[in-house]
Amino acid sequence: MKKYRLYITEEIGGYIVVEAKNEKKAEEIAEELLNEYGCDKLFYPEWNADGCEEDLTKYHGNQKHGDREVVGCEKIK
Repeated sequence: MKKYRLYITEEIGGYIVVEAKNEKKAEEIAEELLNEYGCDKLFYPEWNADGCEEDLTKYHGNQKHGDREVVGCEKIK
């Protein structure tokens, strides 16, 4: 058997809903959430025995587009 290293990429985007005093604060909250959880967890919160982690469902994540592809392949052994 041979081994290969493959470069894969995924881009996703969509919407979340936050409560804030103004647009600037809403953008700050969204940036903090994005940095802490990433789009994948905001759009598809992980459930465990106790429910959803951090209750990310309250942000109503809604993925609207996605693009995935295998970009390159390199034989390594």
